[in-house]
Amino acid sequence: MGSCHRGIDGQQFPRHEPVRIAVVNTQAPFVRGGAEMLAEWLVDHLREHGHRTELVYLPYRWHPPHKLLEHAVAARLTRISEVDRVIALKFPSWYLPHDNKVFWVLHQFRAAYDLWGSGFQLLPDTPEGQYIRRAIVEADNRVLREARRLYAISQVTARRVRAFNGVEPTVLYPPLGNEQAYRCGAQGNYVFFPSRINSVKRQGLAIEAMRFVSSDIRLVIAGDADFRGNDFELVSRMLTDRKLRDRVELLTGWLPERRKLDLFAHCLGVLFPPYDEDYGYVTLEGFRACKPVITCTDSGGPLELVEHGISGFVADPDPRSIAEAIDQLAADRRHAARMGRNGRERIRTLGIDWDHVVEELTT
Repeated sequence: MGSCHRGIDGQQFPRHEPVRIAVVNTQAPFVRGGAEMLAEWLVDHLREHGHRTELVYLPYRWHPPHKLLEHAVAARLTRISEVDRVIALKFPSWYLPHDNKVFWVLHQFRAAYDLWGSGFQLLPDTPEGQYIRRAIVEADNRVLREARRLYAISQVTARRVRAFNGVEPTVLYPPLGNEQAYRCGAQGNYVFFPSRINSVKRQGLAIEAMRFVSSDIRLVIAGDADFRGNDFELVSRMLTDRKLRDRVELLTGWLPERRKLDLFAHCLGVLFPPYDEDYGYVTLEGFRACKPVITCTDSGGPLELVEHGISGFVADPDPRSIAEAIDQLAADRRHAARMGRNGRERIRTLGIDWDHVVEELTT
């Protein structure tokens, strides 16, 4: 007879080795970022470990706001009966019913949680928005307790789930999917900031910082906009208004992989100053390329990886503080290279690898 493990509600379930696994995630049309890549990488590595695995995407939109509840109901009405285990990643994928569900929470619908009342709130503070927020929180409180195992991708995400939903996830850090592709090249005269162009990622803060950089270091921003709307227009307009087009290069659209790897390999360092990021693959990418990472005191997930002065710099979310960190990299390139190597070692020390992830999610 096999041994048992307990679900988060204390119920016991027998251990078994699943053969057929559905990795379930959500997909907004033309939006691609770390969550989408993680889902694909997880499927690849589950298959490498001998599991028959399919990636199932549930359509998803967050605007207009009432669409959120429609998609939550649609997920609840979806059935996948031909698999032994479901691994659900992002709201509302975990609403899908199954007797053997494991949740690896990338993030909740943050506008109903920690971003409510902040400058990054997507839900309107109206009777409709308040109703949608309550409905999401109440549904999450029930559904998260259906998990046979509950994981979160970072301490930040685990803390939110614990604070808002009253359940305790285990932290399971996700690795990069193509770790060996990253290399360390000669240091160039630029810092690299790859990310979706979005107000929460704070490209505007990075551009503002370049006004105060005294060295000859440039900034390269690369990424696609979630929508060709306000965020993208703000970034583009800032470059013109601040007269910084000669110091900041904006590479729009999804970068080819080889081009991205080259930019990581030859940058002096990586700049990643988002607001309360869930995890932040950019940090891992920088460390894999042996590059130091500059992040901010309120950046969330990257703070679990970046050690100030050892593998990068933790600046205040202020343009002058970020500029000072950039100038420090330029002033001591040997120390910058040493911090980059420390960052790569930091990944090994934390045990961030796919063998561990697959073992946790399948036993």
